Amino acid sequence: RKIDVWNDSRKTLQALLKKLKRTLGENSESGEKDRDFALSFSCCKKTTARTRQTVRSGSCTDTMEANPIILAAVEGGGTSFRVAVCRVPHEHTKDSGTASPWPEILARTEIDSSHDHPLVTLRACVDFFEAYKPVGGYHALGIACFGPLGVNVARVEDYGRILATSPKAAWRGVDLLTPLATCCRGDTHALVTRVDTDVNAPALAEYYLATQRVKHPGAVAYPVDDAVTSASSEISSIAYVTVGTGVGVGLVVHGQPVHGRMHPEGGHVAVQPLANDVFPGYSWGQKNCPYEGVHTVEGLASSVALTERLAQLQQIPTPLSRSVLASLPDDHEVWDHAVNALANLCVTLLLTLSMEKIVMGGGILRRALLLPRIQARTVELLNGYLPLPEDMSTLIATSSFGDDIGLIGAMVLAQSSLQLNEHTRESRKRHETLMKQTAFKHGLWHGMLVGAVGAALVCKYVWYGPRTRK
Repeated sequence: RKIDVWNDSRKTLQALLKKLKRTLGENSESGEKDRDFALSFSCCKKTTARTRQTVRSGSCTDTMEANPIILAAVEGGGTSFRVAVCRVPHEHTKDSGTASPWPEILARTEIDSSHDHPLVTLRACVDFFEAYKPVGGYHALGIACFGPLGVNVARVEDYGRILATSPKAAWRGVDLLTPLATCCRGDTHALVTRVDTDVNAPALAEYYLATQRVKHPGAVAYPVDDAVTSASSEISSIAYVTVGTGVGVGLVVHGQPVHGRMHPEGGHVAVQPLANDVFPGYSWGQKNCPYEGVHTVEGLASSVALTERLAQLQQIPTPLSRSVLASLPDDHEVWDHAVNALANLCVTLLLTLSMEKIVMGGGILRRALLLPRIQARTVELLNGYLPLPEDMSTLIATSSFGDDIGLIGAMVLAQSSLQLNEHTRESRKRHETLMKQTAFKHGLWHGMLVGAVGAALVCKYVWYGPRTRK
């Protein structure tokens, strides 16, 4: 009876498959490839597990390749959330030590988060992932979000949550991980997740790009073992600095993002201001920022600080729109303060953490003239103390990924979580094998020892004992 039920189900699924193929063929002609992916991947997963299939241009085709790994990526920003569904072949989740092709983005969208209703934003993210959810669920979820953010997985009470010190009051205490993981989870395989800041995640992406010497940002390898990483690369550390509404710093050392007590907050480091600078600090810092935002990197170089400084220079009592910065000439004095603050930050990173590469991004760095000025000011401030390369662009550079760096960082978190999970399983297997071998050896030696003692007792009391009494 079970066989009959199975045969009926199989026939029904085959009929659905044919119907879906016809539908997908029509849709692909009209350019609806993203939506086709969700349907075609679903139909692939509903067919027999022995048939390995892939999705190409909205249709299911039998190949010798393994079924693709499907990842969900979230970049959480203060004005918008960018989410994506992407895929990568099974073999590229392994630690092969070679460069892997970049995961292919199958669908992506941008969701407004500038309002004070975080649940509305999260609901839209959930709806997006559910619309493209494959049968069995996603394999991994990566979340790269603004902070302060709970990134310590051992602290269950705040992991994946926006912390109470966030300047975005409406987002304080909001749980990002639970609703997103719930909608991505399926019943075929376990979902692995990884959460980090929107600066640590890009730093991780830049680290993998730098250590593998890939010529194109579309090909990135995912090292897991530190020994392999150090043997195959010339650098062991990298910093990512984003300069926009605020200033964030992400750090990666020996292939791992730096966390510790919380996560790096380099934008709030105090710096040496330019001579005769009387700017009282930006308004954001007066409430709960270190030094009340006075003479800090963020208090001097962020778009908020630069706009407020401009209003002070022009003696304008009403706040200016931050968009006014785009119209300023390159030689305006506000840029001098931004350059000095960011160069001070670079010096701090070089002297304290001995960073081997500093990557800079964000809206402010779109002004091309700033980077060479930051490099020159860094050399000036170091005053010959550190050996520096002749070409400072090899030490301080802009991101290779452009404006997509945050979303790419989230993709890296998702795929690296799969690798870490695979690495953990392999380590556990090796440990179990070693324990079994050790137990067998100890058991063998104990058995031999017990046997020897038993033989000695038999000889003493059974064989020699009676003869001695006679």
